[in-house]
Amino acid sequence: MSELTEEHQETPTGDSERLPRQFVSLLCLVTGGTILLEAVVASRLGITLNATFVVLCVLLALASWFGSLVVEENANLSLSSIILLAAAVLLGPAAAGLVGAVSGPSERGPIPLPFRIYNGAMQAASGIVAGLVFQALGTLSPTKLIGTWEILSLLAVPLLLAHVAGVVANIMLLVGLVWVHNRVPPLTVLARLYGTLPAAIGHGVITLILVILWIPADVGPGSLLLVLAPLLVAQWAYLQYAEEKLARDRALHVLVAAVEAKAPHLAGHSSRVADLSALMAEHLGLRPQVVADVKMAGMLHDIGQVTLPTTLVRGARPDGSTLSATYPSRGASLLRGLSFLSGSLDPIVRHRVVLEQPASDTDRVAPLVVGIADEFDLLTEVGTPDGTLLSAEDALDRLRTQEPVRDDVVAALEHALTRRTPGVVAG
Repeated sequence: MSELTEEHQETPTGDSERLPRQFVSLLCLVTGGTILLEAVVASRLGITLNATFVVLCVLLALASWFGSLVVEENANLSLSSIILLAAAVLLGPAAAGLVGAVSGPSERGPIPLPFRIYNGAMQAASGIVAGLVFQALGTLSPTKLIGTWEILSLLAVPLLLAHVAGVVANIMLLVGLVWVHNRVPPLTVLARLYGTLPAAIGHGVITLILVILWIPADVGPGSLLLVLAPLLVAQWAYLQYAEEKLARDRALHVLVAAVEAKAPHLAGHSSRVADLSALMAEHLGLRPQVVADVKMAGMLHDIGQVTLPTTLVRGARPDGSTLSATYPSRGASLLRGLSFLSGSLDPIVRHRVVLEQPASDTDRVAPLVVGIADEFDLLTEVGTPDGTLLSAEDALDRLRTQEPVRDDVVAALEHALTRRTPGVVAG
């Protein structure tokens, strides 16, 4: 459940005074509805507040504080969802709601208070829903869980169905948040969340093992140590990989810095193109891996300029000249031996050519996204060959007149600009 929250939500940069009115309404609706649901469930079904409740609250607070480890673009390792599902099964829906509410205030980092409240309400609602489903379908009675079939039908299946219900509730609230605050289409958010499904399934199975050890096997709270300790070891192992990935990214940024040192007028250009490319790709509904490849291509699209003479690079601008025809392929040649960049090579090679030569729709979307983002930034931030800077509206008008350019890609650029700097560009 918690793996579907802040890892996939764009961190807000503004304060609560600049929050969209729609988000404030959604915040009040979700928070108020969750509090009401908690009160109704607690009054009708009761609430379990014991030592297990305290332990799970502390564990969830610690898990929220340390956060999840992002292993890949859409995969992460988190203990929060396991703890929350365990609370829903072991303590019931009302207590699980209180445990989930701990996650919001416990998050580390400069997260504005409204988003902490929303995250806490989202986790609380997920815990309540999961607890209600398990209570309706399953049991923890040792006298009934006496065989394999009974454990499967009365514990395993209800627990996994409860997990699915909690995840669905979490997804619905998350999609609403990202749609209202960041104006990201729901299908785009769902596509980004698709990569978390294997982790979500795995977390449900891990929680099942924990509960079986706790109740039928009568290990009790010691099952927390037996189950969570190996996960902490796994998290440490993945952390080593994450450090290696970070070092790799730093090395690539050094190459980008070399380009900017050679061509000072391009300072910041690569990072802006990368951000715009990723936002455009998301709006077009491209697969998460393609979005990651496009973003990396946007960051490295000018890398071939390090192979050119400094006198040729300084003051030059890709506009169909010999420079434009050679540096993209030179850059791809430099990066060709890096397997993790294989999906970015084609957009790097063709990001200029695709603006001038028609190609089939099936093989031009990624290069076109990078090319349009590159051209827009050149027009508005770097400058035209004569040094003129265009406004965003004029640059968009110019891009619309280019024959090979697809209207939906330009529309994606307009949407990306609105997300990057809300209210700056009108359609």
